[in-house]
Amino acid sequence: MKKLRLLLALLAASLVCAALPAATLAEAQTAADTALARNDLTAYRGWIKFLRFEAETAVARHGADSPQAKEKTDRLADWVQRIAADPQLLGKLRGVQEWAYESPADGSGQPFKLVIPSDYDAARPTPLSVSMHGYSGNHLEHSTGAAPHDGNFEAYVLGRGRGGWYTGLSQADVLHVIDYIEAHWNIDARRIHLGGGSMGGGATFKLGSRYPHRFASGQITCGYTLQEAFGNLTTFPIYATHSDDDPVVPVMHAHSAYHQLREAGNQVIFDRTNGYGHAVWDYADGNARSAVWGPQQVLPLSTEVRHIDFTALDCAAVRGWWAEVAQWGPAPKPARFVLTACPQNLLQADLTNVDALRLRLAESPLDRTQPLQISVNGAVPFTVAAPLPESLVLVRQNNAWTTVAALPADPRRMHTPGGPIQVYDGSPLLIVYGTHGDAATQAALRTAAEAASKTAHSEWAEDAGEKGPDGAYHEQNLYGRLPVKADTAVTEADLKGHNLVLIGTASENAVVARLAAQLPVQFADGKIRCSDGAELPGAGAMLGLVHYNPVDPQRLLFWVAADTAAAYAPGAVVPAFGREYFFGADLYVADTASGALRATRSFDNAWAWTPDRESSPLLPARLASNQALALAVAEATRLETGADFAVAHRLAPLGDTAITTGVTRLADIEPLFYHNGIDVIEVTGAELLAVAPKLAPQDTGWRAWMRLTPALDTTKIDPARRYRIALPMFSVGPLGRATLLAPRVQQRTGLFVDDALLRHFEQL
Repeated sequence: MKKLRLLLALLAASLVCAALPAATLAEAQTAADTALARNDLTAYRGWIKFLRFEAETAVARHGADSPQAKEKTDRLADWVQRIAADPQLLGKLRGVQEWAYESPADGSGQPFKLVIPSDYDAARPTPLSVSMHGYSGNHLEHSTGAAPHDGNFEAYVLGRGRGGWYTGLSQADVLHVIDYIEAHWNIDARRIHLGGGSMGGGATFKLGSRYPHRFASGQITCGYTLQEAFGNLTTFPIYATHSDDDPVVPVMHAHSAYHQLREAGNQVIFDRTNGYGHAVWDYADGNARSAVWGPQQVLPLSTEVRHIDFTALDCAAVRGWWAEVAQWGPAPKPARFVLTACPQNLLQADLTNVDALRLRLAESPLDRTQPLQISVNGAVPFTVAAPLPESLVLVRQNNAWTTVAALPADPRRMHTPGGPIQVYDGSPLLIVYGTHGDAATQAALRTAAEAASKTAHSEWAEDAGEKGPDGAYHEQNLYGRLPVKADTAVTEADLKGHNLVLIGTASENAVVARLAAQLPVQFADGKIRCSDGAELPGAGAMLGLVHYNPVDPQRLLFWVAADTAAAYAPGAVVPAFGREYFFGADLYVADTASGALRATRSFDNAWAWTPDRESSPLLPARLASNQALALAVAEATRLETGADFAVAHRLAPLGDTAITTGVTRLADIEPLFYHNGIDVIEVTGAELLAVAPKLAPQDTGWRAWMRLTPALDTTKIDPARRYRIALPMFSVGPLGRATLLAPRVQQRTGLFVDDALLRHFEQL
């Protein structure tokens, strides 16, 4: 009977829509503006904006009289009429529905596909499964199997584009979609499940590790790990499928994660198969088992979680269950806390690079009616008297640990490492380009801003690469560009309400000139001058600075400036430092012609420059090329792990000349390997000999360039012996793709590339 009523309602709605006269774009826009101004229709703002964008785009591309334009314009007009007539329409929708939320980053409507269960009852909490598509797909193309059903919600998210990599705004979109669905439907917060394939499988690892208190499970298809801290995933059950012959996402990309998580006691099912290549989503038996397993997983209550091991990499994800970093430690390194709620109300806390930790005691398993004993880093416990508050802050004061109700107020946001990608956290964002200088400079600044507006992260997109059927580049935003303003058009409200991307020097950009006295870097007269008196060569250079916004210190800015117009071209090296990864520095200086790194610098937790750069050794000229430096980095990981070999791969985004001789120091390259772990695999000599031709030195493009260190001498390899190979994080994929090795022994060592460089630099 319920299904019959639903079919009748849908039929009636379609008849009403069919009876409407065709609308012009102007008429549909006017109706949309009226609806957007209504306070009772705020839930529909994203959907209306998305439909309007599609209609306007169709008219611009195909002409107002084209079938494509008429279809999109009628769709906009029909939906606006339905919504305006029935503000409660959202609660009546059932089945498969494309929808959109309004992004706080840019005010755009960002789409997703939603399956609303046919038997949805607003009085009953309902599970939600979130699916993230792979590279080249979107929320529609990779969800063709979605169909009406009972029981649970399904959300198929976009993440800004076909190749957003679920970092920056791409990741923020996923979280905002979940927030939107939770705000408008009764979702069971303990049954929100993540899943995805390929790029979406990697995203499942990303979000599960960054927000472990939010998600009940992860169903991962040919996924991969990069900078994720595996300790964060110990309460995140995983069902994974992967084919040993996957040539796109090699099984090595995730094997060590599953192994380490199982060793830590986490629930991990690794349903490993062969013969499917990258298309392991066609693995019917594995899919069926995963489909049964998933709905059985339930997020534990926070009060049941007695052990937490959480590593924070940046400002957007600092919470692990009932604790969160309240103040980073002084080093530009990750912040880690390991907490155990022991018997007798003892809290054992091991803190690394954490100066203050907020404890949500009301959400913890600790007994607030009893005194609390706290032991930090193995020290003798101190006592907090009962009754305990709902929360308190564990803080280091005068080299001792104590607790306070709250930290002193600081108008500035907490400093964290992470690099430019932090500016793209989903907060309101504005790109500001300069309008001063000669004609070539003005044109270059405007072009840079347009390129910056096309991506979900700090990289300046080039109009190149793979495209979708709609002609949009995979690496670019699919529905709308980020807001851009000329410096002369920026208002006080703009400066106060946004994270900022500022393009141009103080002489080129009036906003930079206005803020110059409050920024810790000056760029003029061929010099880059830091506020502590340090100077760097600025001739032929581009800089990128991540700093709090002086006008609104709870927000961030990313300032990019160069001394030549040509440096502002799309694809510039400095903005690319915020494409996929977190980096440990706040200031980046590179040579504009070669792409070589000159220097990096970092702030401490008080936004003061760390003082250790000048005491760091200069890198020798023999390491100046990208290949030489990559081989040195690999050799450091081999020495660190005691392996027989290590894999070197080109260091992106640096140029063929990677460093600037006489300027670049060891401390400058350390932040490039921020939380880059080292894996070790074991293979037989026979396996090594079989793939030897693919490991031979050869001059190929940077994506394929890969070598072993020391160089492989096949005459000295014993086929029966087992060999250990060290893999820096960024070389796992290239080795797997080149060789299709699928070793049964692979371990994440707990060692990191930056530490290996420090320890073994003298031997490189």
